[in-house]
Amino acid sequence: MPELIQDFAGLFIIILGVLLFFVFTILARRGFRPTLRPLSGYDTMHMQVGQAIESGGRVHLSLGPNNIIDEKTGVTLAAMSILDIVAEESIIGDLSPVATTSDATALPVIGDTIRRTYKRKDVLDKYDTKAARLVAFDPYALAGSAMSIIADDDVRANVLVGSFGPEVALMAEAGLRNQIPQTIGSDQVDCQAAAYSMADHILIGEELFVAGAYLRQTPSDIGSLATQDVLRWIIVGLIAFNVVLQTMGLLS
Repeated sequence: MPELIQDFAGLFIIILGVLLFFVFTILARRGFRPTLRPLSGYDTMHMQVGQAIESGGRVHLSLGPNNIIDEKTGVTLAAMSILDIVAEESIIGDLSPVATTSDATALPVIGDTIRRTYKRKDVLDKYDTKAARLVAFDPYALAGSAMSIIADDDVRANVLVGSFGPEVALMAEAGLRNQIPQTIGSDQVDCQAAAYSMADHILIGEELFVAGAYLRQTPSDIGSLATQDVLRWIIVGLIAFNVVLQTMGLLS
């Protein structure tokens, strides 16, 4: 019986999530805009990219060790969303952004994300084929290589978004040494600890998955964010209801 209830609750949340997404997307197309809580990592992203371009430099964005075919796929897609926005804003500059990874499966997707952005804006001739780089196959080797890129490739803004561990401190140290603004986002606690002390702005947990709603604000992005918020409270309510039932002895 408990298993049946859990299966029903999971199915209910999935169906409700799909319905809410379509409803909120339609409302967003008609002007609906939820109040967004301040997130400095996104609030200053446009300014960081703009300052990097105006100073004649480029933005470095690292996706870390993430790939596109495991449990970290969601974090990878969130980083891709940020990369697309960074690439779009970098088009007006002379240098394309440089995106680094330590996973071979993510490399072609990263390169295609940047290329499609330049093609969409009809400036494909400015696309740099070296914008996407597989610099290592190990997180620590990636961090060491990224330190060199930050120091030698005219990087003026450092964005690190992925499932980073403590090795992120090496890349952040390179940013501090070169006195450039840094934004770090990760789903790993040990990375978040380093980010608190070394980054200008941080993104934690589910904050990684709302980049579109904060930076691009398309109807689908707004719909996705509103759906996440509603489902979060529903799940909290279901958990509390389950606790009450267990406390009363109605659910074993």
